[in-house]
Amino acid sequence: MKRRDFLLLTTAGIATLVVPTAWYLRGSGKYERLLAQPQSLSLIWDTGMTHEMGIKYQDQFPDETNVRTLVRHLSAETSGVDDALALSIARNIKKDFVTGNTIMLDGWILSKTEARQCALFSTIHLN
Repeated sequence: MKRRDFLLLTTAGIATLVVPTAWYLRGSGKYERLLAQPQSLSLIWDTGMTHEMGIKYQDQFPDETNVRTLVRHLSAETSGVDDALALSIARNIKKDFVTGNTIMLDGWILSKTEARQCALFSTIHLN
């Protein structure tokens, strides 16, 4: 085998392993976009405020700064697609308030679910 062929095959082999791994670790898996749309907050906030709150949440919880982690948390107790998903998220938000699973961001008291939705919104809009 010629040196040139060896280098090309080695490079192709490495790329075959590295590219999918990097793509996976980057956190660009598929998920329902509804997870990144805080419905109730969109009635009172514009996208800039939602983005800002997402950044503030990630500042307080640096382990929840990538898409995969946020989607995993938001999807943990949801089921269905579209309307069923929206209802499931709304139930989780209500449950967060009832159980005290809330967080204060910039003077606003948000459910953990809403705050994670803002964080996911700001993360995907940075890319």
